[in-house]
Amino acid sequence: MATPTPAAPTPTRTASAVPPTGPGMPSFARDPQTVLDAFASAIEARDWKAVRAYWGDRGNRSGLDEAAFAARWSVLEAPEVTVGDGTQEGAAGSLYYTAPVTIRDGERELAGEVTLRRANDVPGATTEQLRWHIESATLAP
Repeated sequence: MATPTPAAPTPTRTASAVPPTGPGMPSFARDPQTVLDAFASAIEARDWKAVRAYWGDRGNRSGLDEAAFAARWSVLEAPEVTVGDGTQEGAAGSLYYTAPVTIRDGERELAGEVTLRRANDVPGATTEQLRWHIESATLAP
């Protein structure tokens, strides 16, 4: 009698569990530089809903509601964003990634740092905790 073949492991995430992406949504990439590049693209597209969503807690950690955030950032008329190489470090179950970011808008230039954070693949962490999100930023219009 043949030994039965063990069943393939059941995936822990399904397609429906993966957060949607697109206009108004942040990137859920696992690479922090990719996330910052997508954040920069959202700024250049003037997609203020998506830009706000890069902050933790689905944008609430930006400290502004959607309308106030859009009003503050919409002063940028034709932003061009440059993201420099960042550095990553870990601490107490979290990963941090800090990179320099420059926004040029005509004659105006804003320069600062953006720090992303995510949970370090801790069992039981939610999708929101596992996504790279802005923990702090020293630049704002």
